[in-house]
Amino acid sequence: MKRFIVYTLISLLSVSAFAQTNTTLQNKTLTLQDCINLTLQNNPEIAAAYSSQEAQRSALKQSKSTYLPQVNGNAGYSRSNGNTAAGNTGTNENYSASINASQLIYDFGKTGSTVGIQEKSYQSAVQNTTALINDKIYALKVAYYAVLSAEESENVYKQSVEQYTEQLKRAKAFYDVGTYPKIDVTSAQVNLNDAKLNLLTAQNLVKTKRQELLNIMGVSDTNPNFTLQMADTLQPFEMTLEDALATANKNRPDLLAKQLQVESARQNVTLSKTGYAPTITANGSYAWSGNDFPLYDRWSAGASLNVPIFSGFSTYNKVEQSKQNLQTAYHNLTSLEQQILLDVKTAYLALNNAKERIPVAELTKKQAKEGYDLAVGRYKVGVGNYIEVKDAETSYSKAKLSYIQAVLDYNLAVAKLQNSMGSR
Repeated sequence: MKRFIVYTLISLLSVSAFAQTNTTLQNKTLTLQDCINLTLQNNPEIAAAYSSQEAQRSALKQSKSTYLPQVNGNAGYSRSNGNTAAGNTGTNENYSASINASQLIYDFGKTGSTVGIQEKSYQSAVQNTTALINDKIYALKVAYYAVLSAEESENVYKQSVEQYTEQLKRAKAFYDVGTYPKIDVTSAQVNLNDAKLNLLTAQNLVKTKRQELLNIMGVSDTNPNFTLQMADTLQPFEMTLEDALATANKNRPDLLAKQLQVESARQNVTLSKTGYAPTITANGSYAWSGNDFPLYDRWSAGASLNVPIFSGFSTYNKVEQSKQNLQTAYHNLTSLEQQILLDVKTAYLALNNAKERIPVAELTKKQAKEGYDLAVGRYKVGVGNYIEVKDAETSYSKAKLSYIQAVLDYNLAVAKLQNSMGSR
């Protein structure tokens, strides 16, 4: 019951937050947590999941209504006129009113099983909502880090344009004094143009990734000028594989939902068997009727026993169907358990691999910069050639992009492992 109250409060808070859709991000700096909060507030799929969850809660309440008395009231009026062999009988008026009540006394567990099934269905809906939220937060993290990576790549290409611009100036200056041939100038111009094309592609990628991020957050601003905080990258993450697997088996909401589905299927077997059992119902009524006021009154009270004798094997086949559905639920649970094991192990291996690649990529970037500086220095003093400079610049840019990719892979691996464990 406490869990139901907590889930209800969360749902109400979330529904009120969904009304805040006019979010503006212009000139704001966003952390990863800021983006997560915006996703929880504005993402329409999350809102739909909460609505579905609340609908299931209403279905649970409906199932409990069978425990309560059922009361109906009705009233009627009729007017008639007829002819017989003796002549016209005249006009007759009749008034009637009644109140009828019934109360289920005992149905051998039918209502209890129905309520239990609906309770499991509601809890399963809660877990499905949690699973959807976890997946959306994971998608948000992927988009968040993709924007940061694309922006870092754009900066690399900007630096390449600046470096090739300076190199073109040097080549022209050396050509003017006769130190280096015309081909150095031509090569520098071609390389600068290539760098500008790469920069345009990188800039378009940044715009695309930013729009993907806005879409997940449910924000409709048209290309707002916001900034993402770089401090959210390379967050430390230390956990053994055994702990990761234990956390996944405890926290994965889709696993909890499958377990609840097994329990629901088991209760459905019990429910289908109640088709063999009788039901006992108490009923009563109080009625008024007559041709004129005051009306005559009458009442009745009693109890009924309904015993199923033969249903054309309908109950038998319902029991068999529910048993097969239980087996299906068991197999689906086992399949998910195996998938979770694979997900966690794969994500854990990817994280360790990404963690090991970062220092290697960082060292490669440092060495590539040293090689680039040496090549440029040699060219300036007239002992190097332009091919060395071009090769060194290419290696340096590639090393910087490789480091950016390594950082991105690490952040994505952390997010993937957290998602596979059912964490955020």
